[in-house]
Amino acid sequence: MEAANVVAVPAAMVFLSGGALGAASFFAIAVMMALLAVGAAYWRAKHNWLVYRQPITPAVRLAARLKLPLLMATIAATTIAAAAWLLPGIAPRRPDQIVASIAALLAVLEYINYYHRQLQHFDRAADFRRLLTGRGFRKSQLARDIERLA
Repeated sequence: MEAANVVAVPAAMVFLSGGALGAASFFAIAVMMALLAVGAAYWRAKHNWLVYRQPITPAVRLAARLKLPLLMATIAATTIAAAAWLLPGIAPRRPDQIVASIAALLAVLEYINYYHRQLQHFDRAADFRRLLTGRGFRKSQLARDIERLA
C-alpha cells in the first residue's frame, strides 16, 4: 500500500488541484513521497524477512541513515507550507497553498508513524483496542528495528 501511495497520493493532489501547483507544493509532495518510499522499502524488506528469511538489516540501516535528512526536509516542507499562507508570492494560488499544507502535514504524520509512534490503529483489532483503552500509541516497528540495530 505504501508503494502505491508514493504515486497515487501525489497524482490525486495534482488532479484535484487542477494542476495549479508551484514549488511549495512540489517540495512538500517530494518530501511526502520520500517518506512513503522509505516506508514501502522497509515494509517490503520486513515481508521478505518474514516470508523468505531474507535479511532486513540493509533496509533498516538505510531508514536509519535517512532519519535526520528526512526530519530536516519535513521541517522545511512544513515551514514553506506555513509561509505560503503568510507571505504572498510563495504560493500565489489557493490550490498551491492547500496542497502544500496537506502534503506537509502528511509528511509530518508519516515521519512520526515510521520513526516514532504507530499512528495507524484501524487495521488490527488489538491495536484499536489498545488505543481505546487509553494505553496510547505504541512505538513504531521501524523505530524498534532501528533500536535493535544500534
